[in-house]
Amino acid sequence: MLDNGDLARVLGYVNDVLQSIIVIFGAAVVLYNIPRLSRGGVQRAFSALISLVVLVYLTELLVSRAIVPEAAEFLLRVGWIGVALVPAAQFHLSDALLTTTGKISRRRRRLVLIGYLTGLCLAILGVFTDLVVGPPSPITVSPRLTVGPLFPFFTAYFWSVAIFSVYNVWRARQRCLTTTTRRRMTTTLVAIMAAPLGVFPYSLLFGDSTSELPLFLWPVLILGNLVVSILFAVLTSQLVYFGSVSPDRIVRVRLYKYMARVPLAATIVLLVFVLVSRAPMVFGLHKEVALGFAVVATVMIVEWIIHQYKKTFERAFQLDDDPDVRRIQVLSERLLTTSDLKQFLESVLAATCEAARTPTAFVAGLTPNGPRLEAVVGHLEGLPDVELQKFSIPGVQGQELNGDIPDTDFFVWGDYWIQPLYNDRGDLLLGILGMRARAAEPDLTSDELELLSRLRIQAAAALEDRILQQEVFAAVEGILPGIIALQERRSAATFGGLPALTANSTIPHEELLQDPEFGNMVRDALTHYWGGPKLTESPLLQLEVVQRELEGHDNNPVSALRAILAEAIEQQKPDGQRSLTTTEWILYNILDLKFVQGRRVRDVARRLAMSESDLYRKQRVAIENVARTIATMERATLENSEESIEPAVTPEHAAIPG
Repeated sequence: MLDNGDLARVLGYVNDVLQSIIVIFGAAVVLYNIPRLSRGGVQRAFSALISLVVLVYLTELLVSRAIVPEAAEFLLRVGWIGVALVPAAQFHLSDALLTTTGKISRRRRRLVLIGYLTGLCLAILGVFTDLVVGPPSPITVSPRLTVGPLFPFFTAYFWSVAIFSVYNVWRARQRCLTTTTRRRMTTTLVAIMAAPLGVFPYSLLFGDSTSELPLFLWPVLILGNLVVSILFAVLTSQLVYFGSVSPDRIVRVRLYKYMARVPLAATIVLLVFVLVSRAPMVFGLHKEVALGFAVVATVMIVEWIIHQYKKTFERAFQLDDDPDVRRIQVLSERLLTTSDLKQFLESVLAATCEAARTPTAFVAGLTPNGPRLEAVVGHLEGLPDVELQKFSIPGVQGQELNGDIPDTDFFVWGDYWIQPLYNDRGDLLLGILGMRARAAEPDLTSDELELLSRLRIQAAAALEDRILQQEVFAAVEGILPGIIALQERRSAATFGGLPALTANSTIPHEELLQDPEFGNMVRDALTHYWGGPKLTESPLLQLEVVQRELEGHDNNPVSALRAILAEAIEQQKPDGQRSLTTTEWILYNILDLKFVQGRRVRDVARRLAMSESDLYRKQRVAIENVARTIATMERATLENSEESIEPAVTPEHAAIPG
């Protein structure tokens, strides 16, 4: 049986473990919020509050392990900084929540500043003087500060600010209109008391500072820390949505995955460390050896469980459980990338070489810029990309590989036998399958023709699937800017209501044109001219000149922006016959070859007879010219818009009847 002293030590140890868990999860939340501090005042205030709470709990943990009394007093006074500033941080959080609902007040902002200044003064007094808290007693086993003359004033300040903070959150809840926001704010109203309940120095109010805490208080402290940890978990799960433009589903998934991989894994490792360090010797091994093996094994097992049963956990917690999301996940897992296509085609070509007993085979697909080699097996002699562009069908004068090819089995082209690749309906040419000729004319047997027919069908199917995927990607790129804008408006309207829904969602056009990064925006859009995030997410999509082009491009903003870029490039085109060497054509040639045709820098430099460094310098000038042209087009469009609106606002129209 345990006596009272042993039981108190066991309960104290349980309390230390619980405090350690709070520190781990609190620090993890702060780290999680660091990249999100720019999203709004809620995340900044919440991060400040959690940081102060972590400081208090961490110093209490270290004090219980301090050996020198001076170190214990130093840690206690450092922890007092967090205690003194928690009320101000909590009021700051409540003000940010109320501001989110549209209730903006300069007076509250001043009160937030006054609160931080007051807390800072109390922290300084607690660290450097004995006016608020005094030094711990030198004869107590569990060091804790003593009550100073100004401690009653601090207590009144602490709880009055905490109560006003709760009142602000209650006002924010009353202003919420939708069911989701009201439920979220109701939960926040309850959980926001976690900080003051967890950090207030209750031990200063109980009896003689030289005596140990009464035994009956240990279960109270443990239960209190348990409640505080639950409240902080609830508060984190609610406040993480503020300031995020991603759907709630995405935010929830990211948070839970992070919590499982960082603080939960760290907590399990801590518990294993504690248990093994206090367990008896196992197999005659030193405790340090057993401890090292246990910690490493725990990390590996926890990560394996998270990886192996990720889908199960997501379904259990209803994460990514929407049917639409599951379809997108399946699509991403089954996606045929360029490397996948090349790998499959190389397998088909290797089988083709084996079936036809030839050393070389290739597949060329049709692209908007002409034929392109997709995969090659063996060594292609005398067939560079330039020669492939000149491919034509014997007997069809002037026909190149950019239209229909007669559906023949094989025909001879130089040293190669060529076979066309059509889609499954046979009405669309996808590319060609070529192999090095083993004779002057095709002399394939019926068995070889049968094998090659099957291989040709598989190669054509791969090219067709890739085309279908590209169409899907083009459609997604077209709607992506609209989806992003809708998510931003949805996030703003969650608590903003009518002002957020009726506000102009675009950046003022003149401000965008005057942005120092405007030239870089144009360069990025040109870099992804035929598709990519720098085009689909470009701020240039907000330009009025792009909006005016939507009707002519099926309301596809990406296609409209591409058309504006093409027009701006065409305006750089000099008069007369095009030349690749004359000075006046250099800038236009760079824009056309590098961005429109998508050629590599080395190829462009070789065709224009210049060094790559010189090409980069002139490319920068060309992009600046395009940026100026687009700015001119935008200002002209805005001026036309103002002129079309101005006649409608005449004195007789502006008069108010009656």
